[in-house]
Amino acid sequence: MQLEDTAALKSAAPAAGARELPATLPIIAYFSMLALASGLGSPGTGIAALPISYYLKDVLHLTPLELATFGAVAAGPAYVAFLFGFLRDRWRPRQLGDRAYLLWGALGAAASYLCLGTIHIDYRALLGLVLLAGISYLVIGAGGNAMATGVAQGNAMSGRLSVVALVGSFVPATIAAVAGGWLVASVSPAIAFVSAAGVTLLIAAQAFWKLDAVTAFEVTEEHPRDTRSLEGIARLIRHRPIWPATAIFFLWNFSPGWQTPMFYHLTQTVKISAEAYGYFVALQAICYLPTTLLYAPMCKRFTLRTLLLVSTLSGVVQGVAMLGVRSETSALVAGALAGLLGGFPTAAYIDLIIRSCPKGLEGTGITLATSTAIAVSVNSGNLFGSWVYAHGGFNSAIVVSILATVAILPILPLVPRNVTESREGELLDESALL
Repeated sequence: MQLEDTAALKSAAPAAGARELPATLPIIAYFSMLALASGLGSPGTGIAALPISYYLKDVLHLTPLELATFGAVAAGPAYVAFLFGFLRDRWRPRQLGDRAYLLWGALGAAASYLCLGTIHIDYRALLGLVLLAGISYLVIGAGGNAMATGVAQGNAMSGRLSVVALVGSFVPATIAAVAGGWLVASVSPAIAFVSAAGVTLLIAAQAFWKLDAVTAFEVTEEHPRDTRSLEGIARLIRHRPIWPATAIFFLWNFSPGWQTPMFYHLTQTVKISAEAYGYFVALQAICYLPTTLLYAPMCKRFTLRTLLLVSTLSGVVQGVAMLGVRSETSALVAGALAGLLGGFPTAAYIDLIIRSCPKGLEGTGITLATSTAIAVSVNSGNLFGSWVYAHGGFNSAIVVSILATVAILPILPLVPRNVTESREGELLDESALL
């Protein structure tokens, strides 16, 4: 295969003295299981998420802005998720390494869910325990995402592991939407919380799975180690690739029309049922899968720079699909189209983030560009979108979402070429990671 810039890239094909890359199937299986369990257990996207929203709307009678405010406050720790990543980069237990974060976080989240399943739920109790569950999942993410980033960079599979992460997000979202809609209609919220606790405990069990690629990354650690915290912070600030990647992911997730405005528009204006809304969310999530899976072969054929441009144009069209929804049928069709148009861009942006993380600061870089960026963008977008919805209606909120995606286009040229001029399977120049 002819490379476009042989001075900046190295071929991953084994040569004399070159290391052989390990089998990828066990790596994909390991991180797929972790992503699936995390997606089903997460308080923001898992099987408890929809019952929480309906409980706040129907039992506690929150307005759209009050519901968005609850979400913004509950996500508060995620605004500083990069601090959890930085803690991971500075300190890793000797015996379990990053997997210790999976164990501790899972036990904390499971305990929070079990409390919610056994006590009387009022606003304060719900907010406090959802906060604790969210913090616990940030701990899980700090260890799990750092592992995935290091293994992906070291084995030239950032594109495939970005697909794994997203499939492990969309499949649980589909299950959670269908199950959540059924739970709202059929049983008490306590059942959802106990189920979320059970799923979370699977993450604790995975902490004891010693995958060779993971333990090799934890033990060898050939990346630079800063002797003081301030040195690490300074190196992250100077690391040019991480900032445009973070800005792009922020704009992609800003989406003022896709959360509370869409929830209230479909359930109160269009008047679809709880189960139908669950199907809408599930259909949107499952339709992300085909185009997300398409990214796996495409990232081997085209450079990331080309894929980023195509992805952003697809993302602009995605928002248009939601304009004019007026019935249950049109909502389901629009949800399916939005999912199909959104899978490929999300995979490309995650691929970019994985490539852009500095060695030795994988936890800080990945949590800054994903968890913190998502928390800030989603919740600020949700609050702003709720205000736009109250004053200008649902279509106005969707138009703002489209404009946010358009704003990604002028940022793409700011991404360093030594990060984006390679295809999957070609190792990046080490200078791109330092």
